[in-house]
Amino acid sequence: MPTIEEGSVFEYCERLYRELDEKDGGYYPSRHDKYVFSKAATNFAITEEEVDRIFNEYSKQAADIEMEKIKRLPIAVRKKILLKKASDIMKNNRDLPFFKIEGPPSEEIPSALDLLSDEYRAVIESIAQTGWTIPINIDIRRFNELMKISGDERTLDKYFSEFYDGREFKFICRKITKAIANPAQKTIFTECVKAFESELYSVCLTTLISVLEGFISTFGDNPQDVRIMRICSFHAGEEMKKKNNIKSLCWLSMYEFTKQLYQKSDFSQPEPDTINRHWIQHGRTGRSGERIDCIRVFNALSTMVNIKQYIGSSIK
Repeated sequence: MPTIEEGSVFEYCERLYRELDEKDGGYYPSRHDKYVFSKAATNFAITEEEVDRIFNEYSKQAADIEMEKIKRLPIAVRKKILLKKASDIMKNNRDLPFFKIEGPPSEEIPSALDLLSDEYRAVIESIAQTGWTIPINIDIRRFNELMKISGDERTLDKYFSEFYDGREFKFICRKITKAIANPAQKTIFTECVKAFESELYSVCLTTLISVLEGFISTFGDNPQDVRIMRICSFHAGEEMKKKNNIKSLCWLSMYEFTKQLYQKSDFSQPEPDTINRHWIQHGRTGRSGERIDCIRVFNALSTMVNIKQYIGSSIK
């Protein structure tokens, strides 16, 4: 099954298909498929077979989501929609004769990216509000599991704790280390990992938050502006305008996460139940860092790595 990390490949292909569709006046599989997969393989340094797998699995997931919605409709309406959809798909294929005989599709074929984006936006906002962003290496089909437990904070904590128990944790640490450009920050992150593995969770959490803040700050347009939430909110909106749906969802996930992490606090009032950057970094916290809190920030850093990887996925 494809992961969120592989979404950059799918999104890249979708953008190329849109460009070719506009240029050639429609979709010609005999010309477009080979060009798109070859271009994507070169851009991401993977095989065309891998591109084909990722694209087909993402497309199937979107189709399954659409079909589930259609199944909820009355039988008569369902049959009508399915017949119309089958006809539109045939007419959309310019290699076939149906377009010349019957004309263009009755409506534009829905974008798989739009279908996936609409389906997952609510769950992404929900889990981020309980302190969890989109894991870089999660299988997109497992979002169905997250949907079922998105309102249950304890179950979510258990889910992510088990998800990062072992090789998945080592995987994201390698990814994060590779993605950090600043040598000093790379060293600091490595020390955070050692502190975590030594169960020094308070030390790990305090330092890890600064690493996350520094990583997010590299996406700002003004070195003097340290408003982390503004950076996340801005990019979520901009990427959606550009139709970079998956990247936009990652930024939305980060915005909801940082909105909680950077929530303004009155130090004369009781400390929030959730981790708060101001209480921790200003030395006001009365809470000891916990393993699950550290995992939240490691996970958020993995989402930022996914966002950074998209920089290299622009059409060349």
